[in-house]
Amino acid sequence: MTRDEVDDQLRLVTWNVERASISRFTDQLTALQDREPDIVALQEVGVKASRRPRQLLRQHGFEYTAHSHEFRRDDPGNGSGCAFASRWPFRVLPPETFEMPYQHQALSAEFFTPFGRVEGHTVHILPGSQYGETKPEMFRAIHDRLAVEDPPDYRFLCGDFNSPKEESETGDVTVWGSDDAWIKAERSVMVDLAAYDLTDAYRDVNGYGDDAYSWVATNQGNEFPRRFDHVFASQQLNATEATYLHEYDDLSDHTPLEVIFTPQGGLHAEADALDRSRFTPSESASVEASSPSQSVSALVYEDDVRTVDPDANYRRGRFKVGWQNAVDGTEMGDDVLRRLTWENLGWRLGTLFGATSEELKDELYEWCADQQLETSG
Repeated sequence: MTRDEVDDQLRLVTWNVERASISRFTDQLTALQDREPDIVALQEVGVKASRRPRQLLRQHGFEYTAHSHEFRRDDPGNGSGCAFASRWPFRVLPPETFEMPYQHQALSAEFFTPFGRVEGHTVHILPGSQYGETKPEMFRAIHDRLAVEDPPDYRFLCGDFNSPKEESETGDVTVWGSDDAWIKAERSVMVDLAAYDLTDAYRDVNGYGDDAYSWVATNQGNEFPRRFDHVFASQQLNATEATYLHEYDDLSDHTPLEVIFTPQGGLHAEADALDRSRFTPSESASVEASSPSQSVSALVYEDDVRTVDPDANYRRGRFKVGWQNAVDGTEMGDDVLRRLTWENLGWRLGTLFGATSEELKDELYEWCADQQLETSG
């Protein structure tokens, strides 16, 4: 049976892509495309890829996409972020959904699926060995938001949790933490959310006692496999399969986790003839976010130092050079972007819109030049 014939399943893949370069990120997306998922959750989407993740995701068959850097209210600097890609439309929830430090290490959304609305959250819990008390703070924030008495029928929480330390054959979970408060915070998500209809999908399907892992620590030549990547899901989503895809271990230091759900409510009646064909963007199509971006760092600057000279045609050339650099994946540091120049104005627009015809770039340049004259006089 082909994937297109299976209309009663929802397939989710979560993967920490390890700040991949654009070329390796492309290989990762090709691997994901072969799995034909309905929803993809990514963590550690690095700076190079995050400049244009939606463009790359759309090129690999995912029509609806978003990246946490687009919706942040804090300053991530050069930090990586989280991304969603989906076969179906979704609405990104506010960054303060989780009141925690490093809000760009989480992304929350409401997916409009043929099974009904699905609330989804993807997170990257930062390691305590590097970030100290930030780790339990993140766990507390997630628990506080998701530990509700009347949760939605369909919801999931997934990502890289840097936890647990180990699991026994009988289901006892040992977390990290140097004191009782830390241990309580970590367990509040890894164990206690089960009381609020968010259970470990992999263990629900496969039980305890196996040697499943998704990341391997090394120390003095010894290896310590850890199961750090998880999907916690509501019972009505009904996880029926859950597998760590070790065939892709050469593409990241984390193993992707694929979970297949058969939602108990089934498909909506109007979705009986659901089209699950692969999305193929047209070459001329612009890349749109699933929700409007609330802040785009590429458009923020402190000082406009562009020359005001309508007859200085070199400005057009620098504008186009900057645009092409953005398309090629060249980065600009925050120190450069603090001052607006013709070259980095082209780069900013190229970052937003990607490959564009020379005619349209000329039109945009002319508009920018006219607007500059209008506001400078």
